[in-house]
Amino acid sequence: MDRVIMFIDSLCEKIGKAVAWLVVPLTLGLVYEVAARYFFRAPTVWAFDLSYMLCGTLFMLGASYTLHTGAHVRVDVFHKMLSKRNQAIVDAVLYIVFFFPALFFLMIKGFDWFWYAWQIGERATASPWRPIIYPFKAVIPVASFLLILQGIAEFLTCVQIIKRRKCA
Repeated sequence: MDRVIMFIDSLCEKIGKAVAWLVVPLTLGLVYEVAARYFFRAPTVWAFDLSYMLCGTLFMLGASYTLHTGAHVRVDVFHKMLSKRNQAIVDAVLYIVFFFPALFFLMIKGFDWFWYAWQIGERATASPWRPIIYPFKAVIPVASFLLILQGIAEFLTCVQIIKRRKCA
């Protein structure tokens, strides 16, 4: 079980750190847009599409890394008052009841959205640039899959904590 957890954690960490580099083209594109718009009075047609696609990709693909590092927002009003074992029990139940079903649904629907966009050659309609949008929509099922993987690692960690406390 430890090897599975370590593999998933390592994979999500590597992907998260690689995806973090999307901040560079995102920042450069936005700086270019601001300079072009305000200094040269020549706004771009592509900056808006570039920014929401890169920011969305960064957000979605970085979610599994965020879960791995424990940086997701959680309401700890009661959770922090519980023992480690009881926290693990609550977390394990919540992973099974809410986390996995929601992400499986998002992964399946996300794949449907991507597949439809691929079939029709969907393009963004918010700007005259009209970039293809199906690569961006492909991020939804991929990110959902990575979150499910990281959720499996977190769930297995909860199981280990629960078992450890029973054996001790």
